Amino acid sequence: MDIKTQYITPDDFKQYFGIDLMAQLKGDANPSDKAEAFLKRVEDQMEVYLNSTFFKNISVEWSHFSDFQKEHYRKALLEQAYYIFKNGDIARDSGYEPDEGLKISTHERKEIMLSEIAKQHLEMTGLWTRNIRSSPWFIGWFM
Repeated sequence: MDIKTQYITPDDFKQYFGIDLMAQLKGDANPSDKAEAFLKRVEDQMEVYLNSTFFKNISVEWSHFSDFQKEHYRKALLEQAYYIFKNGDIARDSGYEPDEGLKISTHERKEIMLSEIAKQHLEMTGLWTRNIRSSPWFIGWFM
């Protein structure tokens, strides 16, 4: 599987936060591959979340985004990547510990799985809304 990011890169993360993901994500794999894979998962998670929650199709809409929207979408991804880097991937956590039982409910986990700053950037792009509008990709979605 070829893992390449589509919207943000490890260099973008380093420039924005001053943190070198390749140096921080250590392990057996090539550091640049680990950083790319980490950011690709963030991109995929955000896209799936927006597509399923807000009736979007980010991969199609991207080509119609203004420069302003692209900038804020990239910043949302960077903020989410930083959030996961610092706090762990809350979306993948079950909230259950075998020795202690349930630690956090599914609802509570969903409430904190996205960075508040990322949400604000998504609001700036106009993506953080459930309003359905007529667009070529949406019309073909149900056909």
